[in-house]
Amino acid sequence: MDAKILLIDDSQEMTWLLQRALARDDYEVEVAHSGSEGLRKAYAFQPDLILLDIMMPGMDGWEVLHRLREFSNVPVIMLTAVGGADKTVLGLDIGADDYITKPFEIEELKARVRAILRRASLPASDESRPLRFGGGALVIDPASHRVTVKGTAIDLTPTEYKLLLYLAYNAGYVLSADQILESVWGPGYEDSPTNVKVYIRRLRQKIEVDPNDPRYILTQWGVGYYLAKI
Repeated sequence: MDAKILLIDDSQEMTWLLQRALARDDYEVEVAHSGSEGLRKAYAFQPDLILLDIMMPGMDGWEVLHRLREFSNVPVIMLTAVGGADKTVLGLDIGADDYITKPFEIEELKARVRAILRRASLPASDESRPLRFGGGALVIDPASHRVTVKGTAIDLTPTEYKLLLYLAYNAGYVLSADQILESVWGPGYEDSPTNVKVYIRRLRQKIEVDPNDPRYILTQWGVGYYLAKI
């Protein structure tokens, strides 16, 4: 099997259709029809990716994602009829890797699945030298995928890590949202500048002493973002 995918959605028709479509691409698929069942299977099945509905009775997708992030950084795509930019930002803010509204084209979903799984399986870099910033306070070790701030290991999702590494390899250079989307997210995300803004904010919350007055990840207003070469 290429990867293990967990579907969490109370609609049996939706999970049946998705399970068939994904199984044709050789994914191993498990299904949960409630939030609580989804959390149990996420722990036991150890999926490589979760497709998560929001509007479910009892524990909704927002709460599932909150609880999931307490024990796992597994990539999550939210599949939901709840649209709007504010909901997309909320989903990304609380830990989703992507947000797709229903109805959607199955081929678009498969492309997003492939893109996220590629980021999650990013191999260790051939460059073994750790990258140090702030006099060694921030260390990114490409060989081990390990990031530390003042000696403390920082948990990053695959997308967060790839974004930070991309900024680090281009330290001192201002990168536009389009450049970041192309290099970190890949094809199919050309119209998703919100992803960049939200992930920059998430990285700042994890590596900056004061996310509101960042030292490492800086903004060049109207142009883009860059990692300070300090």
